[in-house]
Amino acid sequence: MCLKTIKSLVEKMTLEDKIVFFRFLVGLVYGVTVYLASLFVHPVRLTPYAWSTSVMVYYATVIYVALKYKPTSRFQLYFRGLATFYITWILTSIIVFEIMRFFGVF
Repeated sequence: MCLKTIKSLVEKMTLEDKIVFFRFLVGLVYGVTVYLASLFVHPVRLTPYAWSTSVMVYYATVIYVALKYKPTSRFQLYFRGLATFYITWILTSIIVFEIMRFFGVF
């Protein structure tokens, strides 16, 4: 039921909303991935890899957006959702870390 609701909402979105929502989802997944990687690698050593990999992940979203949504401008292709992606993955990593620490898991 929930997936149908989300799918119907996405279908009603404008092109720019779809791009931002997609980059939000990618940022969410990347943030969880960075958190999981921080369980195995000390965060200080992980930081340069996380940032450099984030650039590659973002450019992968550029290719996906170009093929799937066929944006009408370069701004939509390269910059729409840029801050959303980076803020989402950083906050996701921090929030998941704090939740786990609060519950005493790690």
